[in-house]
Amino acid sequence: MSAIFTEYIHGKRQLCYIGYRYSLKRKNQNGSEYWICVKCQTIATSYLDLSVIAREDHTHLPDETDKEVLEMRQNFKRKAIEESSPIDRIVEEAFHAINRQSQSNDLLEFFLFLKMHS
Repeated sequence: MSAIFTEYIHGKRQLCYIGYRYSLKRKNQNGSEYWICVKCQTIATSYLDLSVIAREDHTHLPDETDKEVLEMRQNFKRKAIEESSPIDRIVEEAFHAINRQSQSNDLLEFFLFLKMHS
């Protein structure tokens, strides 16, 4: 499973791993990092080779949308820094891209449904 490390609000680091989101609690002397789930306090440890070991005693189900939201925020920040376009335009373009993707996913699901029931 791949881990996504990202910067969150006010420069705080977050980790998304197998559908769970963690906040950085501390950096250890050996370079590993200690993370805590933002919803239930379950712990995870990441290492210099980008591997992650996470406990599996979460009190909630994984949510892949957390990862998508963090990736979108990261893209917004990057575009706002790199492009000279107004923020409103960047957000509007992202909204339309998401809307197009959602519509194409709905269409794909519809075709799969038709194929299964024909």
